[in-house]
Amino acid sequence: MGGMESRTIPRLSDFHLSEDRGFLSAEDPLEFLPPYFSPWVDLARDTPKLLETKQLREHVHKLPLLDHTQLRGQQEWYLARVVLSMIGHAYVWQEGEEGVPDFLPRSVAVPWYRVSEHLGVPPIISHHCASLVNWKKKDPNGPLELDNLQLLFCITCPRDFAWFFLIPIQIEMHFTPALPLLVQAQEGVLEGNSKLTKDALTAMTPVLNKMKQTLGRMKEQCDPEVFYNQFRYFLSGWKDNPALPHGLIYEGVSDKPFQFSGGSAAQVATVQCLDEFLGIRHDDRPGAFLMRMRDYMLPDHRNFIAAVGKGPSVRNFVSNSDDQELRTAYNTCVSLLRDFRSLHIRIIASYVIIPSKRAKGHQVEGLANVGTGGTGIMSFLKSVRDTTAAALLPDVSGT
Repeated sequence: MGGMESRTIPRLSDFHLSEDRGFLSAEDPLEFLPPYFSPWVDLARDTPKLLETKQLREHVHKLPLLDHTQLRGQQEWYLARVVLSMIGHAYVWQEGEEGVPDFLPRSVAVPWYRVSEHLGVPPIISHHCASLVNWKKKDPNGPLELDNLQLLFCITCPRDFAWFFLIPIQIEMHFTPALPLLVQAQEGVLEGNSKLTKDALTAMTPVLNKMKQTLGRMKEQCDPEVFYNQFRYFLSGWKDNPALPHGLIYEGVSDKPFQFSGGSAAQVATVQCLDEFLGIRHDDRPGAFLMRMRDYMLPDHRNFIAAVGKGPSVRNFVSNSDDQELRTAYNTCVSLLRDFRSLHIRIIASYVIIPSKRAKGHQVEGLANVGTGGTGIMSFLKSVRDTTAAALLPDVSGT
């Protein structure tokens, strides 16, 4: 990943990123759309209980085809994508992997496709619409922190589903102070100022520690058995999925099926940003998958990651320096990213591998060892973790 090194350092404002919110929108997400769009919002809000009674699909069949061009302002477009994604996935996976429809009705398919096209992302659930623009503060005057957040829309199992998607929001918020540090570190490279780069790397240590601590809170309110058996399959896509081998037809958009990957942790911009910043290059297949997952991020987010990767190389600067403290600061960041990925592997073992062995013959058996993004999950995660570990630089003395 990353091409020719550039002497250009990315500016956060060029990518609509803020030092306060990072990859989250500068404004809080909307809870409601104008009354014209209430059929979407009402159905998305009722989705969990309609799935319990297996009535979601018949409600979709009664949904009017609304004119998406009446949406106004970025936040309305974001919320439209959230609710349409929840409805779309609930429709496809209402019965698990049995009786999966090969088309999505035009009342959802057309606006979902067009709204996503407007935002520059595929029409499928993703980290952005499930997490980044799908929350509100419990106390409007309180902090933007995990324990003061609730999810606006869930597909099913509201307690566990919400916690699963709130954790990444907190991780994104922990990462926010690192964004200006990335810029500072690259400025140090450009100026040949090892202290500037070293200070930035050192200041990233608490950021990475907090990210790992929050990831470790997943089991507090998201039960592994509930995740695996009751809602994981709702996050699946229609690419590399045996339940929809040809993909899904979006009625009113095209007669040919589309293939898109489902939600994946690889769509979280923070971790891919760290890879580019630290100069970690992943092997062929895992690297190609990570690059493909950037297509599911907002264009500004994927463009920022690419700009970081093309900026002055911190890794080359550190490896060409005889400053041991600089090298230690760099290696500490790499080690903490490795540890974060190791924890993710342990979580996947608890949430996917172990429950899959108890669920033989269950309606989601086809996903047993495959990520909802369509990868062979453990081999992918271990490869990415091992490549991260291999990025550690030897001490200046050569030991």
